[in-house]
Amino acid sequence: MRSDRGSAGWTLGLALVLLPALTGALEVSTTPSVRVDGALPKSGTLGPSELEKLGATTLAWTSHGQTHQVTGVRLDKVLTHFGFTPGPMGKDVPVKEKVKGYRQVLVATARDGFQAVFTCAEVTEGMGTTVALVVWQVDGKPLGPDAGPLRLVVLSDGEPARSIRQLERLHVIDAT
Repeated sequence: MRSDRGSAGWTLGLALVLLPALTGALEVSTTPSVRVDGALPKSGTLGPSELEKLGATTLAWTSHGQTHQVTGVRLDKVLTHFGFTPGPMGKDVPVKEKVKGYRQVLVATARDGFQAVFTCAEVTEGMGTTVALVVWQVDGKPLGPDAGPLRLVVLSDGEPARSIRQLERLHVIDAT
């Protein structure tokens, strides 16, 4: 059967049929998430619902003279989810292998390319004193587009210089 519309009409019709399917695919790919990769046993992405399952906490964060309640998960829990471990310690462990994980470096990157650097040791609870959260809510509300959908908040820093808006990636580098 032949159409009088020609190939341009057929192409437009096909585009109108496929548009809802393509739009749905685009929505799935823009789900808020952070990519975690590098010198870890596993890599992948986590969105707010997966992050919450790792052990969400709500803490007070003071930035620029204002205190907010932030809801997120500790950065070390995110790393542990992807297989991070400090590594073995003991007199029988070769020096190069002792707590090798603590000698790794974490680079957090924002959408605009801004980066903050941490040692894995400093963000590990019980080892370091840095308290950093991957946050999806501030004062009980989801982050707006200017700050989120995910943000890295460093509660223990005196200034918010390493607190990253629009967090997109956590990359672990082996510094040994």
